[in-house]
Amino acid sequence: MKTMARTFIKCFPLPWEEKIMAWLRNSRDQIKLLRAYFHDWHIYRTQSGLFREHAAGVLEAKIIRSYHRLEKGLALPQPRPGFGQDAVYTTLQGVEKYIERFGPNHTTARALHTLREFIDFNRTNGMDMAWLEQRLTSLAVHHPVEITEGGTRQVSREAIMAAAQKDLSAFFSSRFSVRQFSNEAVSDELIRHAVAMAQKSPSVCNRESGRVFVATTAARKAALLELQNGNRGFGDSADRILVITSHMDSFLTVGERYQCWIDGGLFAMSLIYAFHSLGVGSCCLNWSVEPPTDQAFKKISGIPVDHAIIMLLAIGHLPPNLLVAQSPRRPLSEVLRFI
Repeated sequence: MKTMARTFIKCFPLPWEEKIMAWLRNSRDQIKLLRAYFHDWHIYRTQSGLFREHAAGVLEAKIIRSYHRLEKGLALPQPRPGFGQDAVYTTLQGVEKYIERFGPNHTTARALHTLREFIDFNRTNGMDMAWLEQRLTSLAVHHPVEITEGGTRQVSREAIMAAAQKDLSAFFSSRFSVRQFSNEAVSDELIRHAVAMAQKSPSVCNRESGRVFVATTAARKAALLELQNGNRGFGDSADRILVITSHMDSFLTVGERYQCWIDGGLFAMSLIYAFHSLGVGSCCLNWSVEPPTDQAFKKISGIPVDHAIIMLLAIGHLPPNLLVAQSPRRPLSEVLRFI
């Protein structure tokens, strides 16, 4: 059919032939774009928290969103006594429902600790909190071990500056996309260390949607790299291939339909710099693909359908000397505007 169409088009004069071919390419891309948008709509509709309120991950995200509202309120310069009553009720209902269906976990424990601090703050300001104390007492039996995470923490400027006040110009400027790796293996413990560092990445309402899948065997790495266009000539020399995703059950509204890319991107960048700080080279492998490729990748890798793949990351230890692309940056004047 394609051969017949091309033969027919070649019957026209050259300018018309070029115009027809351009029109056909444009029409093809329009159809592919519509299919891709429909696929994205379908995935968000079926896999996010928008219509799956009873799923464990969705309920957990709602609890985190609610108790984080209280954390933020308690961290204000002058919190208003009695603030956030709707967040209190939503947190309580979420915790009770989650414990009933799935049992207690770290999220329910942190929510209860935040509510405990909320009680202490309001009692200090003369408010009767007996009703909330009673609800917490009934829930505390599910958490016999005292949890101190959640709520607020007292810190000092001196401590923050002592840990963080460093000129990182050399750190940032020394990070390159690495395409030459040594034969030394990257240990599982080092990967755990880097991922733990990246967990401090900002995320919407602290819901932490970022996930990392690690391909370790040569066969699995080869199968995944085959579907990624951009690793030819070096991908197979990387010791590990990581797949960075964002778990879509963390997102709960229509307005958050793109939030997985934002949170996932922040998490990925933190992970890249974490590896850099540990002396591990990395190369970002783009994952801007059409739906069939994404579906094939998830099938081969076993990554669940409710994960949005943000990118792949090739990692490995650095050889003593290596060549890197200079990748010069735009002039600062093109990037920075004071408005």
